[in-house]
Amino acid sequence: MPSASTASRAHTARPGDHWGTAGLALLGVWAALFVVAIGLWVRVAFLSGTDTTDRALVRLAGAPVVLVAIGLLWWAWWSARALRRGRREGWTLLLVLGGVSVVQAVLTARAVLATPAGTGGAAAGSGPPREVVGGLLAVIALGLVCVVVAVLARRSRAAADVAAGPDPADTADDSKPAGGVSDPG
Repeated sequence: MPSASTASRAHTARPGDHWGTAGLALLGVWAALFVVAIGLWVRVAFLSGTDTTDRALVRLAGAPVVLVAIGLLWWAWWSARALRRGRREGWTLLLVLGGVSVVQAVLTARAVLATPAGTGGAAAGSGPPREVVGGLLAVIALGLVCVVVAVLARRSRAAADVAAGPDPADTADDSKPAGGVSDPG
């Protein structure tokens, strides 16, 4: 039997709240990808075998990318907190990451597919490796899922807000003139 606090929360749950779990799962996927990217950079830049100029280039070129990934990890944490509190701002990161990942994957796919067959060591007429195509399709799918879930969640939340009507605490008292001073006469 659920506790009294659990039972009371079930009745006060808003229609848009059921998207929160999907949003948190998607934020978790992105956070895991950022952690993996940071870990790979640390491994290649600092923990690989010999010290070469390539490692110095990886350190230099990868540092700004890692800083952005750390910033996005913070944003994912903040968004997860906002989603758990039922705030619409939590969906912004999923919209941004989903949209950017779809656009970047499509542009990358166009570049990969536009290369002449037989270049880059591939057999003539074989096209890009299946791993590349599969990875691009996975990124496009993840991005589309993020955008669709975020848009549906924001729309259902907005619809629930409209259906609930205005908050009585937010409405102004129309009997007083502007400035809050009542007419003494």
